Amino acid sequence: MEKDLEGVATTAKIGTHPIHPMLIPFPIGLLSAGFACDFIFWITMSPFWAEAAFWSVLAGTVMTAVAALAGFTDFFGNARIRQLRTAWEHMIGNVTVLLLSLISLWIRLAQGHEEAILPWGLLISALVVLLLFFTGWKGGELVFNHRVGVQPSEPAARRLDKL
Repeated sequence: MEKDLEGVATTAKIGTHPIHPMLIPFPIGLLSAGFACDFIFWITMSPFWAEAAFWSVLAGTVMTAVAALAGFTDFFGNARIRQLRTAWEHMIGNVTVLLLSLISLWIRLAQGHEEAILPWGLLISALVVLLLFFTGWKGGELVFNHRVGVQPSEPAARRLDKL
């Protein structure tokens, strides 16, 4: 596969800085913390960890939706991004993460924070973390292999003229 050395501009940005990469640490950290809290609850059966898991999943789901808005803006705002299979895999994986997180949140609200963890809360959280590994890998491919979000460079001749 040939790499695009010119860079692919994103649509959702502040100045020249893409917004999506600024937001993704929040859902990754929060949803991973939700899994960790679910797992610790399973071991300890301490209500504290069930409550912590609920709030981690809630905050992670909200931040996933916010990051998804920036991601959708980039995906639908640049046809070059939509032409990349990796972009589709990244987007579909992250939409799945959002849907699973919403299901997990709904189960936790419907059944109670403690009752929802075993087995479904823990299983969904584990699946979400595995999907985040996959989509994070694909996001890295978009940046490092396809240069999505890397500021498009102008031709060398124009850069030399500015010196």
